[in-house]
Amino acid sequence: MVLYLIPLVSFSQYNKRLNIGDTLPSLSFTHIFNRPGSSISLCDFNDKLIILDFWNRWCHACISAFPKMESLQKKFGDKIQILLVTSDTDESLVKLFKKVKLPKLPIISNDSILNSMFPHVTVPHHIWIKPGGSIQFITDDISTVEENVSRVLDGIDLNLHSKNEVIDFQADSALLKEGNGRLQKYITGYSIGMTKIEENESTIWSMFKDTANKTIGFKFVNTPLIDLYKMAFGYSLVNSEFKYDNRVMFNLPCISKYLCRPTELDDMNNWAENNLVCYESKWNGSSDSLAYQYLQNDVMKFFTFSVKVEVKEVSCYILKTKNKFDSSRFVTNEKVFEYTDKSFILKNMPVSTIIESLNELAIFKNSPVIDETNYSSNINVKLYKLFLQILLN
Repeated sequence: MVLYLIPLVSFSQYNKRLNIGDTLPSLSFTHIFNRPGSSISLCDFNDKLIILDFWNRWCHACISAFPKMESLQKKFGDKIQILLVTSDTDESLVKLFKKVKLPKLPIISNDSILNSMFPHVTVPHHIWIKPGGSIQFITDDISTVEENVSRVLDGIDLNLHSKNEVIDFQADSALLKEGNGRLQKYITGYSIGMTKIEENESTIWSMFKDTANKTIGFKFVNTPLIDLYKMAFGYSLVNSEFKYDNRVMFNLPCISKYLCRPTELDDMNNWAENNLVCYESKWNGSSDSLAYQYLQNDVMKFFTFSVKVEVKEVSCYILKTKNKFDSSRFVTNEKVFEYTDKSFILKNMPVSTIIESLNELAIFKNSPVIDETNYSSNINVKLYKLFLQILLN
């Protein structure tokens, strides 16, 4: 299967970056990946709202969103046209769609032209094009929901989140120096604390040690503030004892509502603007413990809330083994993870994975799950009645 791109304009016209308000040139695409022998011309959709959905085969969020995009296409019919665009080759997509369901929406594969017109760092990356070809929004998949599409079709003005990524973002550079200082407009304090940045929408956190110069420090990019507190006071970026929500208490309900990720998509952009923060630091020294204490002081100084660690008695669930526990019953080569509202099944998994998985479930958000099995090998766990009892309580 081969994709042919036939530009109806000069190379210089379709090789330049397009922005909101620009007009998309007329382009034709033949031999669409999932429609052999067919062709698509953008001018055929001149009377429709076009949404270009840029994705890649390694993007789980993109692939998981295909059903949502298909539902939008079905809902609005011939009023809109959604096109899936990827730079992935046909060969790689053939392998992918042996594992996942092939969407019905047209897939423009092996693309370079549209990617050059709309350069981006993260996917999903969505371009909304008004009838007539004018670019209306350059945004993310969070904004592409039924309500927003309906409002646009009704001629209602919207202020959707605008992605302003730059493809030359220097992830390894100090934030103060990145892009010759172009990120300094986000600074809120010094060690340094910064607000959410738009030039790269990835979430990054790391701890570095320079043994030669005897320095140590951290870098956080677009990290939820609550996660920054958890890592700082848990003395770990990965295994903080506070990484689960059931280990965190708020003295006022409004604080929880402010810090915790919203369940409604309409609230996500406001939450991100207020809660995603950046931080970078460097100190003389090599002690991890001392570095985390400095980090704690800084986050208390730069950001909104005060935090303290206390030992409290709370209700919890304890995983124990019975007296006649027989480990041989759980020997299997198959690894399984299944979770529904009524059941929880893990096969051939270590107890630590089971404890982590349970603590991440919403029904345990107020009660930690504790491991008292003293068992290190893999086991199987099937929970049915426990879930029903918890839900009823």
